[in-house]
Amino acid sequence: MNGTDIFNGVTDIRDDLIDGAGEAQERKRPKWRWVSAVAAVLAVVLIVGILLPNGGGGTAYAIAEAEYPQREKYTESDHDGWWEQQRALRETWEVYAGKLDGWYAASVPEMLSGAGEENRVFSPVNVYLALAMLAEVTGGESREQILALLGCGTVEELRGYVGALWNANYQDDGVVTSLLANSLWLSEDLDYTRGTMDTLARDYHASSYRGKMGSGGYNRALQAWVNDHTGGRLAEQAAGLEMAPDTLLALVSTVYYRSRWINEFDPGKTEQDVFHAPGGDVTADFMRQKLILTDYYRGTHFAAVRKELEGNGSMWFFLPDEDSGVDQVLSDGEAVALLGVPREARENRRVLNVHLSVPRFDAVSDLDLVDSLKALGVTDVFDPDTADFSPMLPADKLAELLPYVSQVDHAARVTVDEEGCEAAAYVKMDLGDGGEVVEKPEEIDFTLDRPFLFAVTGGDGELLFTGVVNHP
Repeated sequence: MNGTDIFNGVTDIRDDLIDGAGEAQERKRPKWRWVSAVAAVLAVVLIVGILLPNGGGGTAYAIAEAEYPQREKYTESDHDGWWEQQRALRETWEVYAGKLDGWYAASVPEMLSGAGEENRVFSPVNVYLALAMLAEVTGGESREQILALLGCGTVEELRGYVGALWNANYQDDGVVTSLLANSLWLSEDLDYTRGTMDTLARDYHASSYRGKMGSGGYNRALQAWVNDHTGGRLAEQAAGLEMAPDTLLALVSTVYYRSRWINEFDPGKTEQDVFHAPGGDVTADFMRQKLILTDYYRGTHFAAVRKELEGNGSMWFFLPDEDSGVDQVLSDGEAVALLGVPREARENRRVLNVHLSVPRFDAVSDLDLVDSLKALGVTDVFDPDTADFSPMLPADKLAELLPYVSQVDHAARVTVDEEGCEAAAYVKMDLGDGGEVVEKPEEIDFTLDRPFLFAVTGGDGELLFTGVVNHP
């Protein structure tokens, strides 16, 4: 199903209403089913909300469909092309290697701390990409604050990072599924600065749609697009996505990630045990596995173990010491910094046999990120008197409409079992938007029976998903 099919289906628009729609690019969709995999889905919605007059008939139509990178498929009989592709992608990673570390160090503690007795989930890479799109439609100090948070001196430098990050993380090769998609949702009542829209299409692979803000048809079109690009994993959350009549522009970004455990948990070894949650002990199903010669790290206030995924990805588990807690681990920055250091250079790294015990968990959170983004230095976009959206609209319209960000909601869910992990999330902004060889390896028990942190890294090592589990 391509973009035009979606909108025809949910808004009943006629062919003659499709003004300048580009040919939809044919691309293979992932088969949406529960698999032995680690999956992460994040939908980020940035909505520019201002007072606009009513008008139009509530239809949505495609202006342009994004083109996506083509990837070589891995096959057992002929995989030379796949390996060549992997080598080329690793060269791409060098463009931004380490460049996002400052963003991780600032954003992860800010977004995950203070969870109390609740679970919390945050995707650093997807929010980074969404804020990068926001930087493109802002100017002046509004843009400078976003660039500073994202660790870039200029928007041109940011585009280089985004392009390389996109190419490295866009995979659908039969081994790893990691799909990114962006889109622009425009009001039919306004004309936009074409150059900015072209930049978003070219450098961010953003499809463009236009329709009646606040109409049921346009809202259903947005919901259908999100569901289409997240495999329906966010259907309940997407059902509440709406663009109010006073919305000016919506920017939507999604990420879907799936990779199999290299060694799955044996369901026959799963047993019930006690998890010491902040609100009191609870019974949980603990998955158990012996990891042979795996990386183990001893931090100041925590221990960490890494479990491998296909495609060079990883899932990390951070267990705070009994006299510490997740907030203390987050506050000193050591855990997040560990992820950004090359494997061989990590201090306190040991190669051990680890008896891993992880509870099945279903972590769900719903956050308001306005205060967090302000605390991280992005303030001007939340004030109509200081927000600068000059790259997006002509000067006369800016003076009349005064766009600003009024709300930022982030909902996320991560479910882990013996087969793997599936995760879904979105951010909605209303703008108004192998290792050492050990002859006799030491063996330890690593039981996650109290609040812990987790992280999922992609094949390029970047931090796709993080979270706090206070109760399984």
